[in-house]
Amino acid sequence: MRTLLIFLALILGCGRALAADGAAFNPIGYSPDSRYFAFEQYGVQDGSGFPYWDVFLIDLKANEWVKGSPYRAMIESEEAKPSAARDQARAAADPALKQLGITAPAELLAANPATEAVPERERLTFDRWYQSLGSRSGEKSALGVRFELSVEKLPLPRPAACPEGDGESYGVKVILKDLQTGTSRAIFEDKSIPASRNCPAAYDVAAVVAQAGLPMTDRLVAVIGVYSRGFEGLNHRFIAVPFTISD
Repeated sequence: MRTLLIFLALILGCGRALAADGAAFNPIGYSPDSRYFAFEQYGVQDGSGFPYWDVFLIDLKANEWVKGSPYRAMIESEEAKPSAARDQARAAADPALKQLGITAPAELLAANPATEAVPERERLTFDRWYQSLGSRSGEKSALGVRFELSVEKLPLPRPAACPEGDGESYGVKVILKDLQTGTSRAIFEDKSIPASRNCPAAYDVAAVVAQAGLPMTDRLVAVIGVYSRGFEGLNHRFIAVPFTISD
């Protein structure tokens, strides 16, 4: 019995390192003029069991990373705590966060974490503004501000680092639909697959973020989940797609 318990403890202890990993997402905030947005993703790397923490700064107007971003940290020890990686990444990003004045809080309008069991992960419905009775599924918005974000996979040439025979890699198209009028438009569409996505096999809509408080702006962020090939399966990471409600 003692031998069996030791064996089970070893198996359970290794389980985290042997499974594919899904990063957690946290919005850090906006600059006061809503031009810049920062978020972080973090978790424990599949295969190695090392904790990692990434801080991203996005120029929403130019739709590109701020120079120097992302700020990444990984602690190469299975015994290390995620907080150690967090402290390193945030210390590296802190000067840029202060320089850009990223102090305005972010508000989650909707979120669909990878651990939530839902029938379809490729779309997410949200209201732009709070309604006094809450956002009730299936009902029209009294304020006329209900929208749906969805993603479609795009067959595109695989990045050079993605080997043949390891499955297809896809780009993504992100679509915003006004549920009051029924009109839709693409807010983002890949022309090629960035190497930074590490052979993406699928996508989902993870969250919708807006700047909290007054004055309210129309510069929102769609947080798109990227499922890419890892050591023990598909890992889950995030990209940020800026958009506005109006065309």
